[in-house]
Amino acid sequence: MAFALGVSAHSVNVMSTPPGAPNSSWVRELVRTKRAPIPWDLAVLTAIAVAVPVGLSLALMADDPAILGTGILVSMGALVASLSDRGGPAVDRVRRIGVTTLFAAVGLSVGCLALGNDIATVLVVVAAALVSGLAGVVSANASQAALQFLVYAVVGSGIDFGLRPLWLAPLILVVGAAWRLALTGIAIAVGGGRTRAPERQAVAKVYYAMAAQLDASGTVTVDQARRDVTTAMNEAYDLLVAARTTLAGRDPRWRSIVTLLNAATPIVEAVTAVSAEGERVPAQVPNALRSLARSIEDKHAPPPVLPPADRSTPGRAALSSSLRLVGALLSGEDPTTTTVPIQRPDAVGLPRRTVSDRLRAAYDHLSSGGETWFAVLRLVVCVAVAEAVSVLLPLERPYWIMLTVAVVMKPDFGSVFARAVQRGLGTVVGVLIGAAIVVVLPLGWPQIVALAILAGAMPIAIRRNYGLFSIFITPVIVILLELAHSGDVGLIISRVTDTLIGSAIVLVIGYLPWPSTWRSARQLGGNVADVVGDVSGYLTVALAPPSSPDDAENTRTDARDRSSARRATYRRLSDLRTLVQQTLAEPPPISTSAAAWWPQIVALERVTDAITSTAIGAAQSRQHADPGDVERLESALDDLADAIRTRRSPRPVELPDEGLLGSIGDEVAAARAVLAS
Repeated sequence: MAFALGVSAHSVNVMSTPPGAPNSSWVRELVRTKRAPIPWDLAVLTAIAVAVPVGLSLALMADDPAILGTGILVSMGALVASLSDRGGPAVDRVRRIGVTTLFAAVGLSVGCLALGNDIATVLVVVAAALVSGLAGVVSANASQAALQFLVYAVVGSGIDFGLRPLWLAPLILVVGAAWRLALTGIAIAVGGGRTRAPERQAVAKVYYAMAAQLDASGTVTVDQARRDVTTAMNEAYDLLVAARTTLAGRDPRWRSIVTLLNAATPIVEAVTAVSAEGERVPAQVPNALRSLARSIEDKHAPPPVLPPADRSTPGRAALSSSLRLVGALLSGEDPTTTTVPIQRPDAVGLPRRTVSDRLRAAYDHLSSGGETWFAVLRLVVCVAVAEAVSVLLPLERPYWIMLTVAVVMKPDFGSVFARAVQRGLGTVVGVLIGAAIVVVLPLGWPQIVALAILAGAMPIAIRRNYGLFSIFITPVIVILLELAHSGDVGLIISRVTDTLIGSAIVLVIGYLPWPSTWRSARQLGGNVADVVGDVSGYLTVALAPPSSPDDAENTRTDARDRSSARRATYRRLSDLRTLVQQTLAEPPPISTSAAAWWPQIVALERVTDAITSTAIGAAQSRQHADPGDVERLESALDDLADAIRTRRSPRPVELPDEGLLGSIGDEVAAARAVLAS
């Protein structure tokens, strides 16, 4: 339960607001919704899993508190599982649901032991907040599971479900998660190949995105199309790493899909080069990419139709070769026999971090700086204050204050300010909806139908906006916890008051007084400088002279190193965009400072595009960049990174403005001019 962002003419264009740039109004950023496909399968599963158990308990014995409490807990367990199920490979879904449910059950057990004892409740909830905060540095899955641990420690310490002995409540919660897991298995079995192969769909999405980038070449939407390719690549690699098991590395099907994803890298580079060349390719080229995507997605699709070879420009020549590589792979050809260098599964490795790796990284993170500890301390202090308020004020159901604080203050879930405001506004609207359902609709199936509709909307809303998600999850919780209080009009005022108190604690205690809140803009500049260093490193790798020009294997290795560096650099740029987007939802002056970095990020993306295009052109024409010019470009980027860190203007430098590196020199000059302006 998850109560539970001299200047050339070209550089002037960079400094203007680019298409797709964030809105300058932090208020609009708070309510902005993201584009996302509708996960109909998750919506239907969540609606059935949450509504059926409590509906059956009402139908069988609505006047028995123990039976009703059992149905509510089963539905809560299904809700825990539903919120942790984000789709993906079956093994990964089972793992996430299992770990999150275990943490929630342990939290509920600990909370139940403290039920009725104010001192024990304070100690338990504060300790749970500490564990939840520290888990955020281990992994995203551990953080989500630890949040459920905190949430259910609060629920267990504040609600008596009428079940004895106390261990029955967490056991029934686990049963509810198992019920949701069983529904997932049925859906996978009924759904056929498309449901069983999300990895294929993720890799096919990369090819569809590359086709869209070719369609957008020469238009103002090409930058956004290229970012969509980066996002699709990141998601596909994340999915395949998460899906990897000990056997997966030896599974020919897994190896095949990884090889097809790796084979997309030369196409991404070629598409970037084609876009930089400025002329649109014939429609049959992006159509060929879509045909390849359909063949990857569906083994029964007709063979892909590839366009005739086109070697009129370096980018088109590289694209033709790369398309034929994928066509050969889909025909079953061994990638070792191809002429285009790609990373095979045994070469790329796709390493999956072990538990010991994650714990070691978490220890290093905790011991290396104070920001994480400050974030954890903020969470613990806010939960302690919320617990104190709950004990001291004569509130009817005070646990709602702590639940609000627990979810909003989770330190690794984005902007605290944005979550506090979105949670507060969303919960007020959600409480009005939920309370109206409880008060107006008769107890029984009318309320259960409303519960199913609201629960089914949660997987759709959470992908778009946290406040929108709060609008739907809040009435679900209200209905589940207030079924025994139908007709209580005071419920509306009570829930709204508790939510506003919790949000106020977060803003006044957990946001405004802390120095890290007001240092965030300067820290963002440090992140930008780090990415400039990554771009400089990519430049070094991409334009390095070949280790042995006449050795085909060394040529493949050089290309793989270049591709790995390119992918890592674009990923860092994507992460930086996300960080800036989150910060834009903060009030001024923080959001104003964040918005000022946006043109710099756009300029760095164009520098990276120019490096990729130049490297492809050099490889196709067998030209070699002048080492002195490469060194001057590296020095200019390193000076830009230092200028950002020290808050000064870049020093004058001489950059290549013609020849092989002319386009990179223009883009680096534009990036430096952005900071100088």
